[in-house]
Amino acid sequence: MSRQRKQVLVWLAILFVCLFSLSACSAEEQYVGIDSSGSSLPTTDQETGKETGGKENPAERAHSSREAQIEALKAFIPEGLTKRPETAEEFYSLPPGRFAGTAYGQQSKEIEKVLREFPNIENPDAETLELYYLGLLGLFAEDYPEPQDIINRIKLASFGSPDMDDPRFQFKEQYNVMIVLDASGSMAHLAGNKTRMEAAKDAIRSFAASLPADARVGLRVYGHEGTGSDADKVLSCSKSDVMYPLQAYDQQKLDGALAQFKPAGWTPIALALEQAQQDLQAYNGEQNTNIIYLVSDGIETCGGDPVEVAKQLANSDVTPIVNVVGFGADGDAQRQLKQVAEAAGGRYVLIQNQQELQKEFKQAEEMARKWRDWKSGASYDAFSANLAQALDISVYGSNWQLTAQRESYNLFSAFLSMQSLKVLDKETIEALEKMKDEQEKISRQRGREIEAFLDELNESTYKETIDAINRQFHANVPGN
Repeated sequence: MSRQRKQVLVWLAILFVCLFSLSACSAEEQYVGIDSSGSSLPTTDQETGKETGGKENPAERAHSSREAQIEALKAFIPEGLTKRPETAEEFYSLPPGRFAGTAYGQQSKEIEKVLREFPNIENPDAETLELYYLGLLGLFAEDYPEPQDIINRIKLASFGSPDMDDPRFQFKEQYNVMIVLDASGSMAHLAGNKTRMEAAKDAIRSFAASLPADARVGLRVYGHEGTGSDADKVLSCSKSDVMYPLQAYDQQKLDGALAQFKPAGWTPIALALEQAQQDLQAYNGEQNTNIIYLVSDGIETCGGDPVEVAKQLANSDVTPIVNVVGFGADGDAQRQLKQVAEAAGGRYVLIQNQQELQKEFKQAEEMARKWRDWKSGASYDAFSANLAQALDISVYGSNWQLTAQRESYNLFSAFLSMQSLKVLDKETIEALEKMKDEQEKISRQRGREIEAFLDELNESTYKETIDAINRQFHANVPGN
């Protein structure tokens, strides 16, 4: 071999060794930052380019990850919810959760998508468990009936009573009921074996047929034009029509009116309420008992402000008794519809099917019967009012207990899903189940306290009852 060739081979060998050494050093420094003596070598933060001094360790990374999980968990908690409810006021003031009002199985797929987003925090302490529970309340907290609900029921049952201090509930020369019905696309959803729209139409037929001959009923609809597409939004949001003008019941005309529309488009609640006020404008509240039933399964989707319109309605010369009916409404819709009722000085009720809607209309039917008797010269039956109030108190108590039961069932179903989907470990779920059981026990007790308190007041006059309820519930119920 020539001398020149040997020199080339030597230089190639040296170059190979250098390249190998540089590669090994780079890999070692990037991966561990430790030299041959065991000392830390400087490491570099890949995002900032700054040396970290080699002091980052797995425990610090785990701590940072846990903090991120805690923040992700807090995102599920509604604003203002800082503790589990304990008093009656805290229960009925708690905003309904996202999936409130319906059984878990009816929306399980959508619920499970949300549950999968919960972070699985290992070995959660008591504070973290509390955050988990508050986050779940943000999904499943139910809408407990407020004391104002029973006050309003007593008002309805006491319609025409000489003790009544609310002029809207005193006997007048004429009795008018205007039904404002949601005909948006979501009313095509099933409520039992019928769509919500079919159930609503059947309930309206039965109600109108039950009214005294001298009473008047009207029907206005909204959301019946266009479709739910963006292209039809302007059309759908600009339409609310009277299908059956305020008049005495006429079966043929009402059937024809109900056949003219089906579930279709968007939900302009504010527009419909504005126009309902115009429908009743000729019927001054001093001479007319005016009742409005707003029946809706969703929130305003056309940019209007139904709460503000409801305030204007309450302050108008029409002075209507406003009843807002949420038909299978979800948590967001319940919150808005409840605000509409409060702004109008009326009441809100959540229903799920035709039977419950007919039961709601039954109260207006009973009021019309009392009005008919008064007009024909019959005296007001105080005993009947007392009996009706006792029934309303019982219904109120039952509704509270059923609400507590539904909330507990939905939470329990969520725990089963979280376990089967491996969202949370078994120990965490067991701890949350204990919290749920404690919560249900407290809730049921508060409901029994309220019902017992109201029963004691049932023998009092209407005014005494209302004054006592207001005093008591401003300071919470006994035992809180």
